[in-house]
Amino acid sequence: MRLADRVSRIQSSKTVGISNTVLRLRHEGSHIVSFGAGEPDFDTPNFIKQAAIEAIRKGKTKYTQVMGMPELREAIARKFKKDNKLDFDADQIVVTTGGKQALFNAVLSICQEGDEVLVPMPYWVSYPEQVRLAGASPVFIPSRVENGFKITPDDLERVITSKSKLLIFNSPNNPSGAVYDPELLQKIADVLAGTSIFILTDEIYEKIVFDGRTHVSLASFPEIKDRVVVVNGVSKAYAMTGWRIGYAAGPREIISAMIKIQGHSTSNPNTIAQWASVEALSRDSKDVHNMVAEFQKRRDYVYQRLSEMPGIQCKKPEGTFYIFSKISAYFGKTYQSYKVSNSFDFCRFLLEEEKVALIPGGAFGMDSFARISFATSFQELEEGMDRIERGLTKLYSHQK
Repeated sequence: MRLADRVSRIQSSKTVGISNTVLRLRHEGSHIVSFGAGEPDFDTPNFIKQAAIEAIRKGKTKYTQVMGMPELREAIARKFKKDNKLDFDADQIVVTTGGKQALFNAVLSICQEGDEVLVPMPYWVSYPEQVRLAGASPVFIPSRVENGFKITPDDLERVITSKSKLLIFNSPNNPSGAVYDPELLQKIADVLAGTSIFILTDEIYEKIVFDGRTHVSLASFPEIKDRVVVVNGVSKAYAMTGWRIGYAAGPREIISAMIKIQGHSTSNPNTIAQWASVEALSRDSKDVHNMVAEFQKRRDYVYQRLSEMPGIQCKKPEGTFYIFSKISAYFGKTYQSYKVSNSFDFCRFLLEEEKVALIPGGAFGMDSFARISFATSFQELEEGMDRIERGLTKLYSHQK
């Protein structure tokens, strides 16, 4: 059977693959402690649920405009003004079925064969695959632990060529938890200002920042704003992952192209979820603050435990609910039939031997690391840390 060449250019999602394995093992009766989840473990706040129920009761269940209903796009515009000091009209905004669709529609709208797309490392797993599906080529920008997993202006300048069409930027960053400060963002904006490169900035974790930090959008720098598409959504901040509402804002020409693509793929996002999202974005709620405060406590616990484990190096994350730990000290080690040669072997060993799930750093372009999500209860965190420590002890005591 001959399938389209574009399918052979991409790989299956490694994070989805791990999640599927965890679900299978749980179905078979194993107690798996999963540190792979990319979603808050908190429930969607009740006031948001009630808005959805009310929409159903009032029969607000029909199609909306492809780009999302006006009430939601207006709420998103108000959110940008209040949270980011950004002015967008409703016709500069498109609502999508999750943030992933917003990113994909933007990449398809901007990129084509022969284009190069700049992707800082570590990167979310879908960025390079979406670029390849668009026919373009990802060009990776290495980052360093000593820089907090943040690229520098020099790092960016080194990879820019005449083929550079787009930069995909992510802060707060999945998987590293890095949050770019305004000074570094200004220097990056200065580099981009001297080019014609478009910028796609993924800000889905913007509200999950720690230690008094404030998220700053690359779109807030006037010298590049007319080339920036901002992607966000309600999934992480409001614990609404399954509601599947994302959105993008940017130049009218790009947003119009994204709407055109969406009109021939999914059409409008779920109507009931849109009404729930209006309520989420329109009300100041303590739920977000309380959730972030809890995540910070969990971060501190996981960071302390990992820092005490031999051979593990990690940087305390500044945002998100992930910690990106260096585990390459265990490469070359063996235990029974297991031989750890890379991050995938390392995570397979822990999953099968200790029933604890991590995501291999190789999925994010940095094979010396593994991603741990602390979006789970303290009880599970304690149990999972104990299991990781036990597994590492086995590897250390059987080294060859």
